[in-house]
Amino acid sequence: MESESNNKVSNGLDGSTGAESMARRGNTCELILRVVALALTVAAAIVLGVDKQTKVVPIQIAPTLPAVNIAAQAKWHYLSAL
Repeated sequence: MESESNNKVSNGLDGSTGAESMARRGNTCELILRVVALALTVAAAIVLGVDKQTKVVPIQIAPTLPAVNIAAQAKWHYLSAL
């Protein structure tokens, strides 16, 4: 009986052991990290979905003619990695 009570170390605040307190703190940190990761993933998806980039590309049809400037627009579905 005494060996059981010696194995538990109470923090004195709520009667829980140190291991239980650390486990709760670890679960809370893990939950916070998961929520932050989810929020950042959603934000990245939104930015990628609404982002557009326009660049003026000069195209020369013949060597004797001047170059024609055409605006090319890049969109999210042009990304091969996704």
